[in-house]
Amino acid sequence: MSALSKMWRMQARIRVLVVSSDDEIRSLCREPFAAAGYEIIEANDGRQALVDAFIQTPSLIVTEQSLPDFDGCALCEVLRADAATRELPVLVIASGNCPADLDRARAAGANAVLIKPVASQTLASEVRRLLTPAPAPARGEAAAASTAFAAGVDGSERRRKSDVRAHLRCETTMPPERPPALYCPSCQGPLRYERSYVGGVNTRHAEQWDMFRCLLACGTFEYRQRTRRLRRVG
Repeated sequence: MSALSKMWRMQARIRVLVVSSDDEIRSLCREPFAAAGYEIIEANDGRQALVDAFIQTPSLIVTEQSLPDFDGCALCEVLRADAATRELPVLVIASGNCPADLDRARAAGANAVLIKPVASQTLASEVRRLLTPAPAPARGEAAAASTAFAAGVDGSERRRKSDVRAHLRCETTMPPERPPALYCPSCQGPLRYERSYVGGVNTRHAEQWDMFRCLLACGTFEYRQRTRRLRRVG
C-alpha cells in the first residue's frame, strides 16, 4: 500500500460530529471536512448530538453554542463528565464576542472557541490543530537529556533549548490570558476577537498576541498582552 493510500485511509477514519440547528453552519463544515477526507455526522440539537457522541464515536465535535433545549456548553459538560468521552476534542462556535459566553464555553471544557462569522479556512485550521496529537519526545533524546542533567553537563544549554522548543509560537483560540474588550482606534467601534498567538523565549518570558478585526472594516489589529499595546497589522 502506498503512503498516499495509507494517509487517505487514516483520514477516512476521522469522524467529525457537527452540531447545529443552523443550515449555514453545517454547510460551512461540509466542504472543508469533505475535502480533508473526514466522515461527517450531523445533529440538529444537543440531545441528538449526545446520543451520536456515544454511539458513533466521533474523533472531534464541532458544536454551535446556541442550540434548542440542550446547548453546546451543556453538551460539553456532559461529555467531560463521562470517562468514555472525557478526552474528546470539542470546538464551540459562539454567536457573539460576549466575555461571559466565551468564559462559560471554556469552563464547560471546550478545547477551542470560535466566534461567528467563522471563515472556512479558520475552522479547518482549528480542526486540524485539535486532531493533531502532540509529538512525544524521542526515547533517545529524553535519555540523553536526563543523563546530561544528572551529570551537570551542558545542563543550562539543554534547559534553554528545551524551554525555547516548549514556547515556540502557536495559534489558539484559548490563550492563557483572556483577550480584553477593545475598540478600534480609527472608528471607535468594537473589535472582534479572532485568535491568539502564544509563544516566547522561555517559561519565564512567555508572550501572547491577540488578533482582532474591526466590525466596521477598518482592518485587523494585534494586541500584545505584555506591553498592553494595540497596533494595526492589516
